[in-house]
Amino acid sequence: MKVNYIPLSKAKELLESESKKRELTELQKSALNHATKFSKLPAEKAVALQEEIISYGLSEQMAAKIVDILPANIDELRSIVYPGIQNLDNEIANKILEAIGKFR
Repeated sequence: MKVNYIPLSKAKELLESESKKRELTELQKSALNHATKFSKLPAEKAVALQEEIISYGLSEQMAAKIVDILPANIDELRSIVYPGIQNLDNEIANKILEAIGKFR
């Protein structure tokens, strides 16, 4: 089974859509509340940014986490990416930060 990693704002969009069709479970309501509080971009922008970050060679999971946090500088970005990539190339890091700037 393939797991898809999506940004919080996409999860929020999916949960809101589902809530119009039926009553959400308590866990789903909690997830929707969390996504509402912490998502920073509209879903379509978040997915577009995630795709751009993936194009720089990062995993779907790592890209989703970067989109959720929207780091403002290279140190913040490296603190997110570090567990997955030991040495994030400065050129790639700057491209990611530039992409984030376009979507803010």
